[in-house]
Amino acid sequence: MLEVVGVVLLLAALGGLAWWLLIETEGVYLGRRVVIWLYDVYARRYDSIKDFQPEYEFVLLAVPIMSAIDPQRDPMVLDVATGTGRLPLALLRHARFEGRVVGVDLSTQMLHIAADKMAEDNAWVDLLCAPAEELPFHEAVFDVVTCLESLEFMRDQSQVLAEIARVLRPGGVLLITNRINTRWMPGQTLNDTTLSDLLREHGFVGVQIEPWQEDYNRVWARKVGESQPHGAVSLWSVVNRPLHTVYVDDAGIVHI
Repeated sequence: MLEVVGVVLLLAALGGLAWWLLIETEGVYLGRRVVIWLYDVYARRYDSIKDFQPEYEFVLLAVPIMSAIDPQRDPMVLDVATGTGRLPLALLRHARFEGRVVGVDLSTQMLHIAADKMAEDNAWVDLLCAPAEELPFHEAVFDVVTCLESLEFMRDQSQVLAEIARVLRPGGVLLITNRINTRWMPGQTLNDTTLSDLLREHGFVGVQIEPWQEDYNRVWARKVGESQPHGAVSLWSVVNRPLHTVYVDDAGIVHI
């Protein structure tokens, strides 16, 4: 009897460990390849799992971004870890938005879902398969950079913020999120003070942290300095890779 109980407890412990490693922390402790694989597997169910509400995204993402850059209407926007295109879709619904959004992710299946959802608006959105730690763009070419609900899953968060700072123009707007539900992700989450200090180290000023969701705060900042807005330009004018190394698949996703 004790042996049966022991086996049951062992199986329960292993099941709990698997749940923590694969579901709650989305594979982050198992390495980048596992994270990408999980997002590929769940790509078609991702939106239903997250239950994103278009009206909510419009009010709490698109509206404040457009207010932050007012009177500019044609920003060049980079969305890091764009997934299924949550941020691009919100901006495209804004009547004053006349810019371009470049969405970057490493899950090709998530990008394919995003491409399907934005098929009618693909002239305004570019989707790239590329790592956040080494963004394939020239310096200071974006007016706005966003990174939502994903920084805690990055391999090197400081490097990601450094890359974001590099490609954002002086005076440009940063919008990211910071996970405040930290009990399941030791070593992967930052408290608000630590994140604020890290942003300042990477050249951001005016850091503002505000409540957003049960698990996240919303964080705004600007890159130190001033410069004129770029406005919407072609993807190929901001990519810093030789074109012969770039592959575009049938869905229009750029692989770098």
